Amino acid sequence: MTTLTKGQYPPVLDDLESCRLVEVVKDWTAGNGLAVRPPLSVTPAEADPQGILATSAPVTLFPSPFPKVCFEQARAVQNAYNELYARISKTEGFLDRIVKE
Repeated sequence: MTTLTKGQYPPVLDDLESCRLVEVVKDWTAGNGLAVRPPLSVTPAEADPQGILATSAPVTLFPSPFPKVCFEQARAVQNAYNELYARISKTEGFLDRIVKE
């Protein structure tokens, strides 16, 4: 297993590599439903008269490194959280009270 150093990550890309990576990511987001519609206040009606304009949701090309110990801690409690969320989702009275607040 290798560890990353500041010099290795994020990788240095030339302009051509950077443009190509951005193109690939945009294509992937469009093809996999990771798109959002901008608010009407952002897009003039004449630019999108039928309201079909969409853009890629924000993504990062190079995610921030995350400490492994934190990741492992999150994994260790994930089953308990799954159980908690499942039980809460079946408690209609509780959800009613929370949503009304």
